[in-house]
Amino acid sequence: MLKLPVCPHCGAVYSYKEVSGMKSGTNICYHCEKKFRVDKIRGRAVLLSVVCITLIIINTAIMVSSENFVPAVIMIANIIAVSAAFLMFPLTVKFIPEKFTKAEKRERRK
Repeated sequence: MLKLPVCPHCGAVYSYKEVSGMKSGTNICYHCEKKFRVDKIRGRAVLLSVVCITLIIINTAIMVSSENFVPAVIMIANIIAVSAAFLMFPLTVKFIPEKFTKAEKRERRK
């Protein structure tokens, strides 16, 4: 799941910078010029869910185990985890091949 996406038609590799600048919706491959759909929502939802659950466990463990509770430690751990999650956002993008209309299928056969 955590890898940079490639074109579903020709396998063209997209860089981290290109993927982070893409908008959701339909895009055209720079190599084969075929359409594909960019899906960012599912991967990000899974990543953020995992980060939230992990932070709850870490925060609970820090509060239970330390006799001298220091809120700054929890705050620093949370900032690091959330920053790491934001840096991983382009790795959760998925390219889905665009379905062709009947007219496009007829034209491709010619």
